[in-house]
Amino acid sequence: MAIYGTFVLNFCDFTRNAVSRKAITRGNFFGIPLNMLFFAVIVVMLSGSQYLIDGEIITSPADIVEAIPNTTLLVLAALALIIVTVAVNLIANFVAPIYMFTDLFPRYLTFARSGLVTAILGLIILPWNLYNSPVVIEYFLGGLGAVLGPVFGVIIADYWLIRRARINVPDLYDNKATGDYYYVNGYNLRAIGALIPAALITIIIALVPYFDSFSEFSWFIGAGLGALFYLIVADRSMPIRDVSGEPIAIPSVH
Repeated sequence: MAIYGTFVLNFCDFTRNAVSRKAITRGNFFGIPLNMLFFAVIVVMLSGSQYLIDGEIITSPADIVEAIPNTTLLVLAALALIIVTVAVNLIANFVAPIYMFTDLFPRYLTFARSGLVTAILGLIILPWNLYNSPVVIEYFLGGLGAVLGPVFGVIIADYWLIRRARINVPDLYDNKATGDYYYVNGYNLRAIGALIPAALITIIIALVPYFDSFSEFSWFIGAGLGALFYLIVADRSMPIRDVSGEPIAIPSVH
């Protein structure tokens, strides 16, 4: 959930060039839940088969592939693992920072240039060295999920429960003080006020050993707390308008 929760928070990166709502629904149905279920079933079947053979439980996809005794199947499985690894990293770790850089420096960075910058930064950081340590993985993903859960909760509470899926799209791209999303100098202080305590509580649950029995559910706990706190402090007197973005839409150049 900590990993795939990032997709929800960056959902606009995958829908900004969609031609219709139907295309968004169809693409995400086949691309996320169905695709995840397909590969999850494969991993569970391989792990279960290995356990039946010699009583060993293998949880790493790379180790599962390595354990395949048939050369032809081993090559096919290795190719499948490479494709899945590239696809997941493109979606989870590549698209979002590319759009972030193009938004921060639109005069200097195109989509292609931002992709190059992101790739170079990825090489410099060397994240695969971090993932060699199970402790780093646990604390990194635990801390990440503890923060992203409350962010998800605040967004869902605002979008679904308060705004009822009504969005003023033009005002999302306008920094005028009278805009629907200007709040206080462009910051929704009430949302931040709901996020901070929810994130602090969830980080403690995720990382403090005393709460080990609850740490696996830190993302869900954080999402619930973030939504609850925001519903308590949200300003319900703010304007809520549903305005299409079609009049300001321009063709994609990516």
